[in-house]
Amino acid sequence: MGMSSTLPAGALDDRDGFSARRPARTLVLFESTPSGAAALREAAELSGAGSDVTVVTLAPQAVAARCCQRGPGVEVLNCVVRDEAANELAQAREILGGEADRVTFTTLVETRKLPLAVWAAAQTFDLIVLPSRRFSFGGHPLARRLRRATTAEVRLATAAPAQQL
Repeated sequence: MGMSSTLPAGALDDRDGFSARRPARTLVLFESTPSGAAALREAAELSGAGSDVTVVTLAPQAVAARCCQRGPGVEVLNCVVRDEAANELAQAREILGGEADRVTFTTLVETRKLPLAVWAAAQTFDLIVLPSRRFSFGGHPLARRLRRATTAEVRLATAAPAQQL
């Protein structure tokens, strides 16, 4: 699903839940969804306010099963997943527009040994913004793990009702 919107110019607002202290380091998980775009909008506002922002996409990698070696290998699947994650980062750059110059973009290639929570904890982010998911307990499956593994504040970005499909 493609999204071709750009961010409107705007300053940080004083909505409920916005901490008075601006985070020094912010991580944003981007997914190609309306709530993913909302997370990017929050990132753009924080970047404009001087926060060091990192936008990450995930590329989970499959592990070859020992019993089944037929069909296309997991290497092909993993390559396609990494390519899609790179496409999502390009889409995030496009959505951020001029703010993209002040943002760091990275793809996290996940295996069982390096989950997002461990990586985020090692990077010492002050704030983590996740896109919310409508039918997920807690808003996003990673929210609870990130809250346990890091000292960062974890926020869920929700798309405006007109943006949700």
